[in-house]
Parts: sequence; structure tokens; C-alpha cells
Amino acid sequence: MSIIKGTEKIANPLQKSALNKKGLCDYVVNIASGCLHGCTFCYVPSTPAIRTKQAQLREQGVNDPQMDWGQYLFVREEIPEQLEKNLSRKTTWHETPEGKGVVLLCSGTDPYQNKQTANVTRGAVKALLQNNKRVRILTRSPLWVNDLDILKHPNIIVGMSLPYLNDELSRQIEPNAPLPSERYKALIKGYEAGCRLYVAVAPTPPSMTLDDFKKHLYEIMKFNPEVIFWEPINARGTNGKRMIAAGLEFTTSIMTRNAWAEYFKRQWNDIEEAAREVGCLDRLHIWPDPELRGYVDDAKLDNWLYRPTVEKWDNTKMSKTKVTSIKSVRKTSQMAHTS
Repeated sequence: MSIIKGTEKIANPLQKSALNKKGLCDYVVNIASGCLHGCTFCYVPSTPAIRTKQAQLREQGVNDPQMDWGQYLFVREEIPEQLEKNLSRKTTWHETPEGKGVVLLCSGTDPYQNKQTANVTRGAVKALLQNNKRVRILTRSPLWVNDLDILKHPNIIVGMSLPYLNDELSRQIEPNAPLPSERYKALIKGYEAGCRLYVAVAPTPPSMTLDDFKKHLYEIMKFNPEVIFWEPINARGTNGKRMIAAGLEFTTSIMTRNAWAEYFKRQWNDIEEAAREVGCLDRLHIWPDPELRGYVDDAKLDNWLYRPTVEKWDNTKMSKTKVTSIKSVRKTSQMAHTS
């Protein structure tokens, strides 16, 4: 299948998000459907955002929206103007202790995967800043360094997915994404420019060991990230099928729930020990999966679900719109487990 590109319209680009359970945000803005990076492990094709649009995507020439992930991109070019209008009329703002009222760009695509998406993202960021919103960027592309003039701002934190610094491995797992070495250079440049930074050491393959994590964290600390998020690769579901199709031999060894849970627990222990030795344990933020319940201690799991990150935001920078503070729902999973 050849690459399919186009544009699409949506009614409201600003959506409330459940990603506060990961300490990421309370709102998301996705500037496109699809992503050209084609990461084999990506969970997005299995989410309602894609599954509910399969008929529409097929009409646009995408035969299998899940297995063809990485082969299509439909950009929402009107988002900056829509945000300006919507935010000017918005009178309340949802804020949880974990999400901190932050807006994430993006949860379902990469905001800087090419020049077209980068232009939309720049406009969206400017609209959010004009309304004093807190913004989190998450990308695999170094194109964000072209926007240092607006991203060097106390209300913005920029993060990149950097699970390893092995370019050869990257070509197998995330075939069309910029190389980890290029991402690392971008983070160093952002650090030297004075940007607020974080990193997602995610998702890590099962080949990574304690020594690998130590070496990786030493390199990461050179750009002084405020938070270091972590989770391992999940090979269950459609993403597992894509990983097998890409020839990733380790996939079958972690496709069952038991094997995945044991691998998750091993690497969880390893990265915590590595962070302790490197001296960045206080910045490490685990992204646990609720399906680990029964495999790890309940207290350990609940300690990380809906846990705020250590990064700080200046409360004086929040919008004049009424902020609706929501009490932590961190104990929801505990209640569900015991009911």
C-alpha cells in the first residue's frame, strides 16, 4: 500500500483525556488521524479513535486501518483557528491533581512528524499560550527545535520518546521514526536553549537489561529532564501482529499475559535499580498497566496509577477561566478491585 495523505475536519479539537492516570494531562489535542512513523508497537490503531473511523478511512483508500498503521495521515489544518475560537468562549477548565490542567499534543499521532503537522502544531501551541494554558509536547521528531522561539516558555514542557539509543534496533521497531541519535541531539539542543524537558523511556523491548538501563539513564541525565516516564512494549493485540509482521523475533515470547507480566515486573525492578544508582529515582515515573493486578502487589500498582509527576507548574500562569479542580480518583481501581 502506498502512503495516503489528506486532510480532515473535526468539530472540537480540544478533548478531555483519561491520561491523567499516567500523570500526563487533562486535555489532548490530536492534530491528525494516522501517523507516518509506523511504530510497530503503537496502541493507537486499536483505540476507538481509529476503530470507530474504519469505514471512513476505507472510503479514503485505507484498506486495513489497524494493520496499515504508518501508511496514512489526515491532517486537521483548521485546529489553530478552532482552538482560538473555542478557548475564547470557554469559561471553565478541568484540572485534576494528576493531569494538572495540562494539554497534551498529541496522544494519537506525532505533532512534528513532518512540516505540515509541525505548522499545525505551532499554530495550536500559540493559541494555547495566548490563553495561558499549560502545554505538553510528545514527539519522536526533532523538528520541534525549529520552534524554540515559542517552546522555550514556562508553560510548555517538551518530551521525546527515547526508549534506547540503538539506531539499528530502532529501524526494526519504529521503522519510519527519526533515529534515537537524532532525537537525543534535539533534546541536547533544547536543553542548551533553556527548554523545559522530559523523556519517555518507552516502550522498552525485553532485550534491555539492568546495565542497559543504567547506561541509558546516564546519557539521559545530560539534558536534565524533569520527569523520566517508563513502560515496556506491549505485544498483545493488533500491535503484536504488526510486530510479528515486522520480523521482531522477541514478540512471541511476550504475547501471553503471564509472559508479558513477568517481563514487565523484571524491567520495572531493573529501571528502578538503575535510576537509584544513577541518582534520578526521584524523577522516574512508572506507567503501570491495570492488568498487572494479581501479578504485582496492589499497593505498588496503586502507588503509580493516578500519581502526579514531580514536575512543577507556576499557578500564576493559569488562565483566568474558572478552574474546576477535581479530587484525585487514584483509589478508583482499588474500589473496583474490592467491590
